[in-house]
Amino acid sequence: MAGHVGKAFWMATDTGAYQTSSYYYDAYPDWVIAWNADRPADAAVGTDWTLSDPIDSYLLAANDDRFYETDLKGFGRSFPHPYGAPKDGLNYTQVLLSPLGDQLTASFGKAAVLGEGLGRDDAVDDLSLSFSGVDATNHFFGPSSLENEEMVRSLDRTLADLFAFLDAQVGADRVLYVLSADHGMPEMPEFMAAHGHGAERNGHKALAEELNFEIADAFGVEPAIKAFFRPYIYLDHEVIAEAGADTRAIERLIVDELGARPGIAMAMPREPFPEQRGDFLEGPIRRNFHPARSGDIYVVQSPYSFLLDPGAIAVMHSSPWRYDTHVPIIFAGPGIEPRQVADRVATTDVAVTLADIFATTQPSGASGTVLRDVVGSESGGLSGLVVNQLNAGCRLASLWSGFCRRDPQKTG
Repeated sequence: MAGHVGKAFWMATDTGAYQTSSYYYDAYPDWVIAWNADRPADAAVGTDWTLSDPIDSYLLAANDDRFYETDLKGFGRSFPHPYGAPKDGLNYTQVLLSPLGDQLTASFGKAAVLGEGLGRDDAVDDLSLSFSGVDATNHFFGPSSLENEEMVRSLDRTLADLFAFLDAQVGADRVLYVLSADHGMPEMPEFMAAHGHGAERNGHKALAEELNFEIADAFGVEPAIKAFFRPYIYLDHEVIAEAGADTRAIERLIVDELGARPGIAMAMPREPFPEQRGDFLEGPIRRNFHPARSGDIYVVQSPYSFLLDPGAIAVMHSSPWRYDTHVPIIFAGPGIEPRQVADRVATTDVAVTLADIFATTQPSGASGTVLRDVVGSESGGLSGLVVNQLNAGCRLASLWSGFCRRDPQKTG
């Protein structure tokens, strides 16, 4: 979120401290040293993550301790969740997938406001905070879990406290909030299967091994697939060339084999086959493609199915389906009137909209569109504000779309 010219910190899951790198700083600022010296992440040691409200007030009270949830090294699948000790190795990871992780992020953000003097002059300051607890909790327990409902309730309180702090320190008329996320989250296949959906878990390593066997049998190439790092299959072009095989024919075999398997909607090579042209998934797949990093064949899991080998993570996002790609964008601040807008927008619209509001030069590589429903027909030209970008997600998802919402009520 800091880009090339900002400053960045992140929580280290091996120490519980917020750290940076020499790319951003030659030495840690005093306020960071002071914050870390208090070791607030250690407050969880010897305690439990418990519900903050009476159990009968939760919509998802019954969705606790489901067999397909993950027990992270003794953290358990049901409340209360006991935090481990740092010596256990996963204590700070447990902190991140509980409300304490978001509370630490908000606390560190407050320290940054005070330590850096944000919002104290006429220059615009940009403070970006990533609240990753909901994302982490979903990966282990799923979005329809009691844990996730508790996380959302707790994040709401954390945001309310942060907003009150900024209103007091900077002034309610000098802070513009932008709240969004980097992706959505699917339900677990087992949960959806119980509700009548066909949902599968396919291990991507096993699929690669099976495909390599079939390719070797058909073309004498072994191994043709170098890696399956979902969602991409990477072919070993040197091995294929040495065998004198036709790469396009191998792609055809892979596409046909995967397309016939339950849990897989499509496999599309860099150059789509004629019948794939015009498919509604072609656009998102092409937008996801990077020539230096992407693989040869993009594999799309069917809705609510996973391409994920068994392990600690129970839920994984990054599909082109609506549950993964739809997130809101909320603008709140001075001059923004309450209104909901159900237009299709993109995260890339945020940067150019902020540039328009503050009458600055558009970012050089910006590809978004100014959201006129937020800024009106004329630029705001506001100054002296903290632009507080709150990200309620964690991992970057390449395929994104959503709806724009602006609401001046500063609630989570």
